[in-house]
Amino acid sequence: MKKNIAITVLLILVIAGALTGCTSNVGASSSWPGLAVGDNLAVVSYGYQLYALNIQNGSKTWVFPAEQNSKVIFYAPVEFAENAVIAGDYANHLYAVNTSNGLLKWQFDGAKSRYVASAFYKNGYTYAPNADKKLYVLDQNGILQWVFETAGANWSKPVADDQYLYLASMDHHVYALNLTYAVSDLTADEDGTKNVVAEPVWETDLGTAIVSDPLLADGFLYVGTIDGKMFKINAGTGEIAWKYEGETKIKSIWTKPVILDGAVFFATEDGNIYALDVETGTPVWNAPISTGSQIVASGVIINGTIGFGTLAGNLVIVDKNQTTSPSISREGAIYSTPIYKDGKLYLMMVNGEKLVYALDENGREFWSFSTENK
Repeated sequence: MKKNIAITVLLILVIAGALTGCTSNVGASSSWPGLAVGDNLAVVSYGYQLYALNIQNGSKTWVFPAEQNSKVIFYAPVEFAENAVIAGDYANHLYAVNTSNGLLKWQFDGAKSRYVASAFYKNGYTYAPNADKKLYVLDQNGILQWVFETAGANWSKPVADDQYLYLASMDHHVYALNLTYAVSDLTADEDGTKNVVAEPVWETDLGTAIVSDPLLADGFLYVGTIDGKMFKINAGTGEIAWKYEGETKIKSIWTKPVILDGAVFFATEDGNIYALDVETGTPVWNAPISTGSQIVASGVIINGTIGFGTLAGNLVIVDKNQTTSPSISREGAIYSTPIYKDGKLYLMMVNGEKLVYALDENGREFWSFSTENK
């Protein structure tokens, strides 16, 4: 019951913010922790600190900051960059932390609100969306290069190909931006600094707020909205290829889509899993799979199947044929997207005995971690 109340309250806050445009103060106490896995480290964004774990045994490699600061709260998963992880907090700071020792490389304090979404890193540049309605782009030293402003808060992690960066916003739009801009292409901000991108390459209005991360695949973006619609968008032009909203209205989409075997998989807040034909957007199944528990975490591909974590603590595993495998369960709720990498499945559990589990595909445990681990 407490889990249902928590997510319902968060949904109400998000929707209210999307309708009023006052989203900058939403979610400070209602978000959930993040998990990211690199080649040697798993990094947990949880409460007042980041915890870097050795992926072989789950031991702590470092903690950032070394001492807790009650004003600094981390929730979004970090972004792995070159010898660093990029992390934003709820005190309006963006950090680059050295992956080898957990020491600060640089810090950017130019945002006016919290970082709800993860930053995106590509070719030496960090693209950081913020709830203050701006996207901040920094170089490898943390120096601001340019800014793009939207009409609503930005809660989704950008994606990019070799041509454009794509940003989904709470202002109902998906934007395409160039990866870099010359100074001559920029306009001045309110302080007179010439660092603002005035117009996107293209923008597409999806009609309501977007809180899930978009998926970029084969020249198309797949984007879910808070009113339960899934869109396929041409990444080159912004043209909508298809839209799925179901024969009866479906619930809010918090999950990033996943593509496997020619199907787009996603889940809705009420715990239903959908599969659509990637080309046509028509349902692959006669009816969605009901998990019986709410889903806000994106799916994970595990050896030809898709796993979706629920607030009941179950990783529900399905395939394109709607065949379900035995669920993997642990105590607690799954708010954060599971990760499967190099034969290890990483599950993050809220309000459980442990915070992070590293498992094999059948649920057998390699190691587990809690913040009390020494």
